[in-house]
Amino acid sequence: MLKIILNGILALLFVSCTSLSTTNYYFDSVYGNDDNDGMSMDRPFKSLAKLKQLQLRGGDSILLKSGAVFEEQLFLTCRGEIDAPIVLGKYGGESRPHIKGNGKDTAAVHVLNSEHLIVRDLEISNKDSIPKAGLLGLWLELDKMGEAHNIAINNLYVHDVYGSNIIEKGGGIGICIQNGRDNDSIQNRFIGLNIENCHIKNCQRDGIKFRGYWLRYQWKPNLNVIIRNNLLDGVPGDGIVVAGCDGALIEYNVMKNCPKTLPDSEACDGIWPWCSDNTLVQFNVVSDHKSIIDGYAYDSDWGCKNSVFQYNLSYNNDGGFMLVIGTNGWPSTHCVNGNLGTKVRYNVSINDGLRNYITNASHKEAYFCPVMHFTGYTQNTLVENNLFYLFPKLEPQIDRTLFHFTEHDGTYGKGDIFKNNYIYVPEQTVAVKEENSIGNQYLENMYVGNLQCSFSGFNKYNGKFNSSLWYNEQDKNWDILINFLRGKNILIDGKEMKVLDILGFVE
Repeated sequence: MLKIILNGILALLFVSCTSLSTTNYYFDSVYGNDDNDGMSMDRPFKSLAKLKQLQLRGGDSILLKSGAVFEEQLFLTCRGEIDAPIVLGKYGGESRPHIKGNGKDTAAVHVLNSEHLIVRDLEISNKDSIPKAGLLGLWLELDKMGEAHNIAINNLYVHDVYGSNIIEKGGGIGICIQNGRDNDSIQNRFIGLNIENCHIKNCQRDGIKFRGYWLRYQWKPNLNVIIRNNLLDGVPGDGIVVAGCDGALIEYNVMKNCPKTLPDSEACDGIWPWCSDNTLVQFNVVSDHKSIIDGYAYDSDWGCKNSVFQYNLSYNNDGGFMLVIGTNGWPSTHCVNGNLGTKVRYNVSINDGLRNYITNASHKEAYFCPVMHFTGYTQNTLVENNLFYLFPKLEPQIDRTLFHFTEHDGTYGKGDIFKNNYIYVPEQTVAVKEENSIGNQYLENMYVGNLQCSFSGFNKYNGKFNSSLWYNEQDKNWDILINFLRGKNILIDGKEMKVLDILGFVE
């Protein structure tokens, strides 16, 4: 009995010591004082600079007063524990605390060499009176650290990051993830990184973007990356770009209202991997991308292998639904040649390809905006069971092409497969422009309307474009897509329409 009592006392002491070993640090930009100890809501610190003096441990929290405005950089470097992450968040109300950068620092919030960390419930901006090269909202960076584990970014409102709108001059980014630079003596990567439930608004140039290793001779990809349920509104450039990742998951994100504010030197798309393997892009919506070059909702970019795009919605994008691009001529130690094994399946494209102006890109013709553009060395792309629904173009000069292959780095696509796609074209539209692409296959694609087909494998359907054409109850992928589209409305030429009504699906 005595042994049991002693064990109980020791257990209580352990719990007590454990609870005492974690600390909440409070910050209030209005009523705080840096002479306080910061360890209670009644005695908060005032300045975020006090963070540099804290010895943070697993389970500690950094809590900013709800609704307070901090006009200084928040710089943090810390390492929690696998079962006791450090939390950066808020206290005292529902409103987010605002870290308001004024263009003085590269990033309003800079998190360096940290792991087992949760960043949540913050408002972040970084705007000077004029655009400034390289401005960032949140900068999550690794520098000669090695591997950083288990970082969660949740419920941030990042807005008005006023960087340059030219990428070569340091285009701005709302949330920048950087795992290193070329030729680092110690290579870094993130293992377990979640970016969820964030709202990114009016940031130029880009929304969520990775920087870091991509050359294959220093290939150390980020793993277990999830980008989910984020809203990007008013971002003119690239929406979500993962680079140097293996197995990234990008799902349930929305990008909309992309203004045409970038110069005609800039090529941008909505959601895309770059030099990444096994990326899964699903259940996303991208609309109204107006980049003068490209302007596609989705992109499987060069140096990528085995990307999958499924159950996504695209509409009203100037460039089109999707770009697939491969490059050639790099040594195998440096880059994957081409774009290998992309799968595009069970997606919906409505009213894409609206560019009504001439681009300045030398390899593109006037008003170039096919629904899908394949450029360079694309190999074994599979495009199957997608729904392409075009509306009449407003001007006669606008491109009316479904699939178009062009040259990049002196190469063309080879061996891409298009099968079981369902197409509605109300006016004369060219099915395929292959140029010098070879070895492609077109199988059992069905269309309603006026599709010019110089290849076999496109079959005219004489009934209406509706679910009797494309829905197959034995194929549960269609049910997954329908469930995703259910309740979604879109604007077409100022008229609100239900997506499932457009596609002819009756509940």
